[in-house]
Amino acid sequence: MRPHLLVLQADGEPIGNGWLRHGHLPEVTYGYSLVVDPEFRGRGHGRSAMAIGEQVTWDVGDRVVMFNVFGGNEAAMSLYTAVGYRVVEETRSCDLAAGVDG
Repeated sequence: MRPHLLVLQADGEPIGNGWLRHGHLPEVTYGYSLVVDPEFRGRGHGRSAMAIGEQVTWDVGDRVVMFNVFGGNEAAMSLYTAVGYRVVEETRSCDLAAGVDG
């Protein structure tokens, strides 16, 4: 199944983009990217983009959409939580050069 590459627009102006891969797992769409340009954040465009991604997911026959979000990306984590996403998996890392306690 082909991925969807989305160009997010407001008033005809590009404001961000998204990349969805359908069938990542059975009935699962994986969101590789969702970006709203910094100058357009805080205006509800992220929520709108999530709704569009969810509709596209349904339209292709998948039932689940999932995104990866890196630690420290508080804006994305806050958005996902606000629209009802839950944490499924979490990973941790250690900078070995700094030491475990470091």
